[in-house]
Amino acid sequence: MISSLRGNVLSIGVESIILEVSGFGLEIFASKSLLSQASPSEELFCFTYMQVSSAGVSLFGFSDERERLLFLELVQVKTVGGKLAITLMRHLDVDQILQAISSGISAILTVPGLGAKRAERICFELKNKISKKFSDLQAFGEQGQKNHVSDSFVMEALSGLGFTQGEAARAILRSRAESDPETAWTEEELLKTSLSMLRRK
Repeated sequence: MISSLRGNVLSIGVESIILEVSGFGLEIFASKSLLSQASPSEELFCFTYMQVSSAGVSLFGFSDERERLLFLELVQVKTVGGKLAITLMRHLDVDQILQAISSGISAILTVPGLGAKRAERICFELKNKISKKFSDLQAFGEQGQKNHVSDSFVMEALSGLGFTQGEAARAILRSRAESDPETAWTEEELLKTSLSMLRRK
């Protein structure tokens, strides 16, 4: 098993990077954070997971061990393979995925290539598992209860403005994450902040 690699970046694609290691050019399907760290002709270290299947051998790369741990949990979910798991991690960072699973808001996970049914399955199968492996989830859960307002009201309002449920859910999550933990949200304030996030994007 190849657990980590260090080499020079030959090229960077939309989904992967080509890393030269001891004269070999290895294609590594990368997470969002690893892609952001990669620079052409620069040295790069990454944690990896090698998957061998009937389709061949695939290498997946991560910026830290926490990302790889989440990836290994995701591929345990029925119908979620390595390519689908890394697609999710290329669109969302680890905290967004963990918060979506722990809160049960599966719409956050509906990114291109991963539909609502698989998102719901991920939340259902992993909710109890990740709470034991990621100790920082408790703090999020306490904050979510403290600042609870009706997400469904805000999501419905944003959907009425033409945004998808996934976009709306991620904007709500990001609004809370980037605000003061003591913020006492109202539905109107959360809607306004989330809409600002979406327009900025």
